[in-house]
Amino acid sequence: MNSQSLYFHPDYLDAVRAGRKTTTVRFRDPVEVGPVSLVFELDEEVALPGVVTHVTEKTVDRLSEADALADGFRDLAELHDRLRYHYPGIGPADTITVVHFRPEHRAGGLG
Repeated sequence: MNSQSLYFHPDYLDAVRAGRKTTTVRFRDPVEVGPVSLVFELDEEVALPGVVTHVTEKTVDRLSEADALADGFRDLAELHDRLRYHYPGIGPADTITVVHFRPEHRAGGLG
C-alpha cells in the first residue's frame, strides 16, 4: 500500500481538526485519492489520519469563493494571498490541484 502525506502550515491544524478546512490547494504537488497522513510541523510533528476523497485540477483564475470557503478562508482574495505566500510566483494561468480531504477519527479516541 502506498502511503501519502499532505504537509500543512501549523496555522491550519485547528481548522482541519474542527472540519472548517476540508480542501487544500496544491501547486506542483501530486496527490491521489485514498488514505493520507495530514502532517503539521509544530514544535513536534502532529500527524492526523485522513482520506483524500476527491482531486480536481483547474487554473488559479478558475478558483471560486466556494473553493476559498472550503479551504478555510474568508474569501477568494484571502485564498489568493495565501497561495502567493506559499507559492511565490504563482500566476492566474497556472494549474493547481484542489484536494478534498477529511480527517479520520480513530475509534475510541478523542481524535
